[in-house]
Amino acid sequence: MKNLPSKNLAKFISNIKDLIKNARYNAFTAINIEMLKTYLEIGRKIVEEEQGGSKRAEYGKRLLETLSHELLKEFDKGYSVTALRNMRTFYILYKDTL
Repeated sequence: MKNLPSKNLAKFISNIKDLIKNARYNAFTAINIEMLKTYLEIGRKIVEEEQGGSKRAEYGKRLLETLSHELLKEFDKGYSVTALRNMRTFYILYKDTL
């Protein structure tokens, strides 16, 4: 049977584990904040592009389909037409709170 760590060693190990857990939490939070800012900005750009286009409904549909196609080619997932629509809606709903 292995010897149990001394109280001081156990506390030291616990402190190191806490540092790692806190760093992971902070990194996760920072990434989420950046992704939200990115989605909001993508939504803003979509809205601005759609407002500059002609025949809004048809142009908007083609814009989202084309953008989705191009983003999926490079980034694999997360940028479906539905996701882009959600980013646009996210911007529309929260633009006045910025």
